[in-house]
Amino acid sequence: MDKLRQKILNFINSPKDIPLLAGFILGVYLLSYYYSKNFSLANSWIQFGFFICYYILLPMAGLYAGYKFFGFIKKGKWQKKYLFVAIPVLISFYLLQLSWFGEYKRYIFGGIILIAILLSFKLAKYYKAFVVLFAFMALFNLPPLVSWGYVALTADEAWKKQPDGIETIIFKNKPNIYYLQPDGYASFSNLRNSPYNYDNGTFETFLKQQGFTLYDDYRSNYFSTLLSNTSMFSMKHHYVQEDIGDVSSRNIIMGDNPVLRILKNNGYKTHFISDKPYLLVNRPKLGYTDTNFEYADLPFIKDGWSVERNASIDFLKAINTNSGKANFYFLEKMVPSHITGLKQYSAGSTQEREMYLERLQESNDWIRKTISRIERHDPNALIIIAADHGGFVGFDYTLQSEYASTNPQLTKSVFGAMLAIKWNNPDFAGYDDGLKTSVNLFRTVFSVLAQDKKYLQHLQENGSYIKMLEPKGLHCVIDINGNVTLHKKE
Repeated sequence: MDKLRQKILNFINSPKDIPLLAGFILGVYLLSYYYSKNFSLANSWIQFGFFICYYILLPMAGLYAGYKFFGFIKKGKWQKKYLFVAIPVLISFYLLQLSWFGEYKRYIFGGIILIAILLSFKLAKYYKAFVVLFAFMALFNLPPLVSWGYVALTADEAWKKQPDGIETIIFKNKPNIYYLQPDGYASFSNLRNSPYNYDNGTFETFLKQQGFTLYDDYRSNYFSTLLSNTSMFSMKHHYVQEDIGDVSSRNIIMGDNPVLRILKNNGYKTHFISDKPYLLVNRPKLGYTDTNFEYADLPFIKDGWSVERNASIDFLKAINTNSGKANFYFLEKMVPSHITGLKQYSAGSTQEREMYLERLQESNDWIRKTISRIERHDPNALIIIAADHGGFVGFDYTLQSEYASTNPQLTKSVFGAMLAIKWNNPDFAGYDDGLKTSVNLFRTVFSVLAQDKKYLQHLQENGSYIKMLEPKGLHCVIDINGNVTLHKKE
């Protein structure tokens, strides 16, 4: 340790300036920091290339150019001052882009510039201390990156394999299929009961009058959009395998999955339309024929929530352009969503419930209008309205659900999800008896379209799972019969 300490001091006190090395170390820290916090949002090669340029090459160029400029105008004594000021200014510039300080960012940034300038008059020659500091900080960001890299390289693909030949299924009927996913829309039975206590009867009546079959106690198998949709489009349980979520979920949902392969094998064009690019932000290799977002329109930094499109207008354009049969539309709408995710932003369970129910009315309006558009354009359509999970109402914030609860209604609030299907075909009777959870949704729909019940022999078990913090580990919290439980998955 003494030798290391002496080497560090010798490095800091060395008269030789290192603008390029300083920029490189800063960049490595920024790159490792961003990926350690946002790996699931940026795990594509094109994003990695952008961040190499943005976080590493740009700081190197900025520090080197400024350093040479002061040397060129014969202000050599200002070179160290420049590096001393530029390093913390660059770091704060990049990190504030990722913060939630809002309108205070400009004041924080201005304060850092002022303090750095004042300190530079006395401490400029010690600017390399910043370099040492950020080199060590970069090391602390490496463990999660190494872990994700290992997981990605060693991920077990066996869970994806279907237990039968459903991927060769042939449809006897090929209606246009419209899958509407209102994010976080609670199940009909949950809405009637505590903690929702909401009368949604008028909307339920509307759906029944339109010919929909309502599945009161339908639920998701997992508690998040990514985890739930991954199992649904894979038609298999993944049991939150290590690569799911941070590494593979978006690539599976939006890429090459069994549902899209089966649709394409039966001559379907597939279309993804959403108001937010949440499922696209890491730029997965697309398995859809088209989407309403171009990758060029997506931000490279953060999660893409600032980007929005009018999904209703885009949907209208899509159905007018793709007339005829054999089209599959995945329409995602980010309402009613769920209560706030983090404790520090929670307004408390009571107010979170009220805000959720306001958004639920917005979701009802969207569903009504979308159904009307579909009916006018395509009266023989197969329409599926299925949420990805529940609304978490009753909790103060969503991540509170990662701690065991003694209230079964709270557990149901996490997983109970809306499902209503307009089959437009009386032959569905007897096929949907086992349709209890999202993992079996498309296997059931495809069996109806093929009019072949043999594929229902391999329905997945209907357990609902969550990876808990207390007690730690993956737990089944709703069993195959719909009973709330707490059983660790081995």
